[in-house]
Amino acid sequence: MEKSIKSELIGVFTYNEEMKAYEVHEGKIHWKLDISHEGVDVKEMKKSAEKLFIRLEEFDKNAKKAIAEKLIAYKNDFWPEYDVDDENLDWDAVEAGEYDVTKEQFEKALTLYDIIIRANDFYCEYDDGDLFGGHRIHTHFDYDGNLLSADV
Repeated sequence: MEKSIKSELIGVFTYNEEMKAYEVHEGKIHWKLDISHEGVDVKEMKKSAEKLFIRLEEFDKNAKKAIAEKLIAYKNDFWPEYDVDDENLDWDAVEAGEYDVTKEQFEKALTLYDIIIRANDFYCEYDDGDLFGGHRIHTHFDYDGNLLSADV
């Protein structure tokens, strides 16, 4: 097992035996190549990571839109931006959606932290920008960048 794999784009992936993964901790985003499954080709995973890295800005923008689409109703219905115990709360305004977070606000709040390249998909973890009380948003994408799942 190689101790490290160099990517000209991302940096040096260092093997973490406990995690069965190669990791890069440089920069704002933590990258990982998950080799825990039998028969995975770490060089192909590195290529997939580099392809994603090259289009990361576009991917991130599209991912945030997809995540907002998927979770906006949950956010506004179950994590409201108002205090339900406020005796002066204007419930008509609540019903009219005046306190709802917009998709644009939702997208702007998200920050990508982790990317894990896996055998059949990749996992991304986003900071919620306090939309869900500081919880992380866990997402899975196919290799074409399509959102497979998103949850808090």
